[in-house]
Amino acid sequence: MERAVVLRELRPSSGGGRTPISTILSRYILKEIAVPAVLAVAIIGFIGVANEMRERREAMELEFITLWDVARLAFYLSPTLVAYIIPITFMLGILLAFGRLAQNNEITAMKAAGISLKRLVAPVILFGAILSGLSFCLQDRVQPAAMQHMNHLLYTELPQRITLEMLPTGVMHDVSGWRVYIGSRDAATKTLKDVVILQPKDGQNWVYYGESAQFIEDASGLKVNMPKGNIVLPQGNDSVTSMPFTNLSVSLPSKSLRPPPSLRKSMALRELWEREAQARKQYEVSKSKSTQDDLRKVRTEICERFSLPLACLAVSVIAAPFAVRAPRAGRSHGFAVGFIILLVYYALRMVLEPSTVKPFAEMLLRALTPNIVLGLAGVIAIWRVDRV
Repeated sequence: MERAVVLRELRPSSGGGRTPISTILSRYILKEIAVPAVLAVAIIGFIGVANEMRERREAMELEFITLWDVARLAFYLSPTLVAYIIPITFMLGILLAFGRLAQNNEITAMKAAGISLKRLVAPVILFGAILSGLSFCLQDRVQPAAMQHMNHLLYTELPQRITLEMLPTGVMHDVSGWRVYIGSRDAATKTLKDVVILQPKDGQNWVYYGESAQFIEDASGLKVNMPKGNIVLPQGNDSVTSMPFTNLSVSLPSKSLRPPPSLRKSMALRELWEREAQARKQYEVSKSKSTQDDLRKVRTEICERFSLPLACLAVSVIAAPFAVRAPRAGRSHGFAVGFIILLVYYALRMVLEPSTVKPFAEMLLRALTPNIVLGLAGVIAIWRVDRV
């Protein structure tokens, strides 16, 4: 019914003009694209987030992580993946939507109504340009904030959350070089039983044993309060001395935190420019491999901030004219075209990606070349799209 209404509205009126074609046609085509594109975003996004979490599993203490932590990580990782996922899913939406229209002879009906194929692809390309702008803003504004929150969760919040109160009983644990053993735990009173602490000191271990203990955290750090127990002090000639105590408080070392592996993704474009200037000065002074790699990575990140968002526009320009001329077996044709476009795009990215530091203008041109190639091919295809 909806298709019939659309086609009726697109027929020329008796006065030679047409009823509001712009809004109706654009809305109809974009709606057809949105359904498969959103479904593809959900599927590919889920796989991408799961893969990113798998790559970061070493930074997660899986026995202490909660479902809420997983949801937060997925939310923080999403902006980073959007720049890669949106161009692919938008292209798939274009190809599948026009393929379905071709199978149902709707494109033929639109052409019979006097609508050019250029008019059909125009809203798609315009929306691709809008997606490119949104993707650029997302990478420059949302992604850095999301990556900062993710790094804080993985490398600060989760490690600090794993206190001795959560450690399993009956096992000797390493706490920043100290060894801690907990015999049992009373969850109701948060009291520990048979606690043994080995403190390395001058090449020997001082042993603290408490019949019961509680962990207390204050401004000075984490402490173990033991009402009663013994201190075993090492002596010469491999002998030890045991001394009983009452109300002893032992300050434990703070847990060392690992720095995040990379901070480039958590920088806005302005901060990356500043970092590039610093890396360039360091490279000009030392010419070492480490400074060269650092400069190359920073420049690569800057180039990707421009090239990846433009991929939305590039794939819309190349995919729309090929899809709108799809034969009646539209979907199989769409998958074939999509595969070729992705193959060309990522092959060019791999071939042109510099392995050593290059002048920034050259690196930017290399990064933009896949988009330029697809865009030029798309412009030629659009120019010829209405030819029989």
